[in-house]
Amino acid sequence: MRLKGQGYFAVRWQVAYYRCGGEIAMPTWTGLSGKLFHTGSGGGRRLDDPVPGATEVGLTWMGAPRRDPARLPAGAQQMWQAEYYHLDGEVTLHHNEVRRTSADYDLTVAPVTWSEVDADLTRAPHEWRGVVRYGKVRDTGTDRAPVPQYLTRERPADPRRVPQRSAL
Repeated sequence: MRLKGQGYFAVRWQVAYYRCGGEIAMPTWTGLSGKLFHTGSGGGRRLDDPVPGATEVGLTWMGAPRRDPARLPAGAQQMWQAEYYHLDGEVTLHHNEVRRTSADYDLTVAPVTWSEVDADLTRAPHEWRGVVRYGKVRDTGTDRAPVPQYLTRERPADPRRVPQRSAL
């Protein structure tokens, strides 16, 4: 998915742990021109948080221990239900899921305002169904805000090969 312009946007995660587990083939960002910052993590939960009211022991938004849960690659940052970014330029987001060899997940990308981000990050636990924690602001207000993992200015032939540690 090619993203272009200036403003905030959300990437919402849905891990289909009930279909298949295994390691998640993390999404990658390629061809960045301009700036891209990871400004916040929200949605009321990290995906490794316990599912409220679940009857299955150990069930998280990544799956259950007795079934093959979705797993992150070593060193990957644990994602939240919603990850927020600010773009000033252009970048391509690649959904790198590989059928039958990696965990099944979906990403939804949508523009948001900072007011919407702030409302999500400050929503109190149990104020809304499934909210178990406050969000996390990552935006420092400077160019020192973090960039996403798996980001490059290059346009590699295989976007799954983008290094985990972004060096821009």
